[in-house]
Order: sequence, then structure tokens, then C-alpha cells
Amino acid sequence: MFRRTTSLLTIALALLCFGAASSAQTQTVRGNDVVIVLPFENQSNKGEFNWIGASFADELTELLNVPGLSVISTDERELTYQRLRLPISAVPSRATAIKIAKEAKATMVVLGTYDVTPNQDDKTLSNVHGTARVISVNEGRLMGDMIDGRWGWRPFDFGDTLGNLQKVQGTLAYQILYQRDKALPFSLNKILEQATKVPRRAFESYAKGIMTDDKEKRSAYLQNAMREYAKVNAGAVYPQAAFELGQLYYQQEDWKKAVEFYTKLQKKDPHFAEASFYAALAYWRLHDLQNALATLAPLTTDVPLTGIYNNAGALSAQAARTEKAPAERERLLKQALNFLEQARNTAPDNPDVRYNYAYALFLAGKYADAADQLRAVITQAPRDGGALFVFAKALERTGQTEPASAADNEARRYFSEYAKAQTEWQKTQSIAEVPLRLNYKFDLLDFITIITPPPGPDDTTTAQDTLAKAKELYQAGNDDDALSELNRALMIEPMNAEAHLMIGRIYQRRGDLPRAVSSLKTALFWSDQKLIDAHILLGRIFLESGDRAQALAHARAAIQLDPNNQEAIALQRQVETGAK
Repeated sequence: MFRRTTSLLTIALALLCFGAASSAQTQTVRGNDVVIVLPFENQSNKGEFNWIGASFADELTELLNVPGLSVISTDERELTYQRLRLPISAVPSRATAIKIAKEAKATMVVLGTYDVTPNQDDKTLSNVHGTARVISVNEGRLMGDMIDGRWGWRPFDFGDTLGNLQKVQGTLAYQILYQRDKALPFSLNKILEQATKVPRRAFESYAKGIMTDDKEKRSAYLQNAMREYAKVNAGAVYPQAAFELGQLYYQQEDWKKAVEFYTKLQKKDPHFAEASFYAALAYWRLHDLQNALATLAPLTTDVPLTGIYNNAGALSAQAARTEKAPAERERLLKQALNFLEQARNTAPDNPDVRYNYAYALFLAGKYADAADQLRAVITQAPRDGGALFVFAKALERTGQTEPASAADNEARRYFSEYAKAQTEWQKTQSIAEVPLRLNYKFDLLDFITIITPPPGPDDTTTAQDTLAKAKELYQAGNDDDALSELNRALMIEPMNAEAHLMIGRIYQRRGDLPRAVSSLKTALFWSDQKLIDAHILLGRIFLESGDRAQALAHARAAIQLDPNNQEAIALQRQVETGAK
């Protein structure tokens, strides 16, 4: 089966959070259908054709992704196999296929078998033929129609030469979509155009490259895919192949080649943000801070993720630490503090983010503020040697000799590089030998949560329509359907603060406080007029969890927005008196 990098598998968790719910008691509404496509079974006993079965799964996953039909991604499918402890290469029975679909919260599952009759003279003339089936999960039966009062299931037979495989897959996708909805607003030609957009040779090389675990073969196949794509498309880059080559070389710690392929992607490409994130890390490994920052900093505007803010801030602080020109050093420090404050706001309990923020404060000469941040870090991780070392120096700079000495003694115990760092401190009064902390994994969970795809061209439903429906469902206590409508609203308008606020309310009502906090902070992030309700809810959550400092901060923010708001006043009174 096509295999993505391990980091990509986290996308599945986000998609599960946003999967549409369906009722087992009634026929599924077509607009809420969710389909999962499983790799087709090779019945030819010829292993060199296994890639065909994987390509069916990947191509149909892309082609069936039309308005009104959600599709479980390749990555989510693989993670579902892992959760069920099924081998990635397993060919499931009908019962297991339904189990997989239910685990992935799908209402439809597509599976099939194929055989290959090889042509020894020309492989493109080898014949591929087989049958696909579509199972309706809730009913537990194959898709079909009522015929003379009886249910008749429909097999989807296919067959053609290997050279026409993409057309076979496009035709099959059209047949499945038409069987599901006879009013399908897409022509067969439209689907075939989508299916054949990648040149055949590039498509086949990419499919084989993604499938193999042999690193040399993987590289050769993917580079051939890029050559074949460029040959037909006037030198254009095959972005999927470029990204996978970047991932391959990054894993091999060939930073120069990783940068070469990551930076081939453009902003419009699906993996651009992830490629830029890893390209920045690769530049950093090459000791090229200038290009690392130039690659990562633009993402902070378009992709508001903790890991991106943190890394941009840490790299800015590292650059400031070695900068000789006072004006540029001040600019870099200001930039570092800005990014790291945003990282802290999105993940207030992340000790590495707090540590980096404290580090930047220390570099800026704000020693008392740095010490305050580091106290929180050390409370969470009492044996954090690096934090203890910087904490000791911050206390020393503020004249707190006795606490500084105690912290320094702890740093001696737990910081393995203490001797080297202390020597540098005595020589230059610098903490340069204590490293900043970077995120090494792109957070696809949050990426999918915040950056949702735009609606299809034929989707005329507005965000306000779905939001109004969600409010009715929420007031009626129907949280599951309300979440489904809210997520539809976010697909149309990802920056809708009111939708994020209502999602936060639902998760708070369910007792899922981490998700509630995340959604409410996202609401505040996207809101032009800071939402007083979000501050009040966050204040209550933090008060309930015992974080009075955060609770007070949100209570005061609410009071500033409306000094006469009784809920905000009551919250502040509760926080200040210690009541819950």
C-alpha cells in the first residue's frame, strides 16, 4: 500500500475529529456520507503488480472527494489499520472491511479484486481486469437498487490494458458516484480529466516509489516520476514526488538534498506548509540561519501553529544571540519575543515553549520576567537541567543570590553540559552553550483543525446557514449533529470565530476541556472583535482546573471588553476569592 511518512499519519486524528456522524437507525443523508477505499486485492500471484491495488485505493480516494461526499484519507486508512492491529498489507474480508469502516467512521467502503494477464513484449499492454464492490456500512450490505421489491447489488466490473489504468480508475470512480447519486453534476469526461492529469509514466513511477521500502529504489522511482512529469509539463515540478523525496532525504539526514526537494514546492501545493517547516529545520542543520528564518517566518502568517511559532521564535533568538549589529540584534529579539509569545498563547502549558520564551526574555535583559516563566517550567519538570541553569543566571542577575545558588546546585545535578555552560558564563556572561528547543515534527493534527479545505465549486451553502442550524441543534442538546454542522461551516469559512466558539462550548459541556480550550483560543485568534464569551468560558475552565493565573487573565480581558458584564464580574470575583 502507498506509504506516507510517519508524521503524516497524525492527520488521521484531526480528520476523525471532523468526520461526519451518521445514524444507524435511518438511511444516511447523502450529504453526510463518508467513504473509505481499501487497497484492491491482487489475485494474479505476481508481486510486481501489487502496486496496482494500492494505486486504486489512492486514486479513488482522490477522485471520490466531491462536494457532498467526505473521503477518508490514505493516511487515516493506514492509521485505522494500525489501531485495529491489522498489517498494512492485509486484504480484509467483508466483515473486516466493515469493521475498518466503522472504526474510521465511514458510511461506505469500497474494495475490490483484480487479476493481471502479462504481456511479455510490452508491459503497458498487460491486461488488468477485476471487480469493485461498495458496501453500505450501516445496512451491512452491498450497494445496489430495489428490483421487483428485492434488493439487487451491483458489481462494478472493469478491465483494460495497464497503459489505460488511470482511465479505468476514473471510469470506476464515475460509476460509483453515479450509482450513489443519479443527479451527479459531473460528467465522465470531467472525472477522466482529473484521473489522467499526471502523465502515465510519472504516475506509475510515483506509485512504485511510494510503495517500496528500499531507499535506493524509492529514490530512483520518485526521481524518474519527476523527470517524466517535467517532460510532459514543460519542466514543471511534480509536487507530490518532490515532497516525498524531501522526506526521504530528511530521514537520511542528507540536509542539502532535503532542502533541494522541499523548496521545489509552491504555496498552492498541499504539502507546502509541511515542506517549508522541514526545509527550515534542514537549513538549521546546515547552520544556515538566514535561510531557515526566511523559509519559516512567512508561515507564521498563514499557518498559526504552535510548532511554527516556536521554531520561528527560537531561530530568531538564536540569530539574535550571535548578531553583532545592535539594531539588527534588537529587531531579531523583538521578532523572537513576538513569535514565542504567540506560541505560548496557543500552548500555555508547553514547557519547551515557555523555556524558549524565557530564553528570549533573558537575552532581552528582562531577567525577572524570564525567571517567572522558568518557575513554571521547573514546576512541570523539576529535573530540567537547561531550564535550571538559565533560571539560576536570571536570579543571579536580579540580585537573588541565595535562590540563584540553590538553582545552580540543582543545575549541576541535572544539566549534563553544566561545566561547559558555566565556563562560557564565567568568561562572557553568556548562555550560548545552553541550547534553544525546536519542534521537530510538523503538527498535522492542528494544521487540519485550523486550515480546512475550501468548499467545492458547486456548494452554495453558506457558513451562516450551517451556523444557524448548528445553534438550533446545540440548543436542543444534539451536540453530535451540531458539531457536524459547525465543521461544515468551517470547511466553508475556516476563520469563522463564532463556529470555533460554539465548538468550544460543546466540548466544555462534554467535559473535554483540552479541546474546549483549543477551540476557544482559536475563536479568539480569528476574532476581529475579541469575543467576551470566549474569555469568560476560558476563565471558568482554567479556574476549574486550578490555574488561577490564567483564569484571572481571561477574567480581566473580559472586564476590559465590557466592564458591566455581570458574568465577567462574577468570574473575576470567584478567581480573586479562590472560589469555584
